[in-house]
Amino acid sequence: MAKREAAGVTEDGTAAPERLSPREVRRRQRIELSREQMLETAEELFAERGYYATNLKDVAQRCEFSVGSIYSFFDSKEALYLAVLMRRGPGRLAEMKRLAAAPERAAGERFVALVTAELEHRRKYPAWAQLHAQMTKVGGRDVADVPPDYKDFHRETVRILAGVVADGQADGTIRPGDPHALARMCSALIDSFTLMDPMISDEPAGIGAEEFLTFVRETFTVA
Repeated sequence: MAKREAAGVTEDGTAAPERLSPREVRRRQRIELSREQMLETAEELFAERGYYATNLKDVAQRCEFSVGSIYSFFDSKEALYLAVLMRRGPGRLAEMKRLAAAPERAAGERFVALVTAELEHRRKYPAWAQLHAQMTKVGGRDVADVPPDYKDFHRETVRILAGVVADGQADGTIRPGDPHALARMCSALIDSFTLMDPMISDEPAGIGAEEFLTFVRETFTVA
């Protein structure tokens, strides 16, 4: 068996796991750390200056890499921007699906739980939250200019929310209306709140999360 694995094949004929030398492990760790540092820096700059006012030279200077190093990971500024947007997505979608499917809660409670979790997610990643809100708000980047993968990601979050709205209308805990339209309305309200949240933005006339959640309950749910 050991001979077969040394040849790159296990006893059952499948490919054996790649065995990396300590040196190769360290090299790959350095590469991943470099990529993460670039993403963190780009996230900060895109949030501070906006997409169009930020270039790869700015990112390189702040994270102390060469522009060539950034190109070794990302083909273009657009590719870097998409990676910044999408890096917070997979875990967020998984959590949304878990909350949406919670059988022990009425749909109205699940709806508020989804909104609450979204606020917590954005407060955990404030720079990303500003980017997302700027990307999706009315009058933000032109729809044709939004990366297709990010459009799909955003549509999926709205679809999950719309499913809970439909459940709530069936059990009498969410107001009547087109589920998808109500989900889009709620999503837009969350984006607007993000740009006013004193824990995320510099907006002097912001409102607190509890006040916003009370508004969401009163607007969308039925007591």
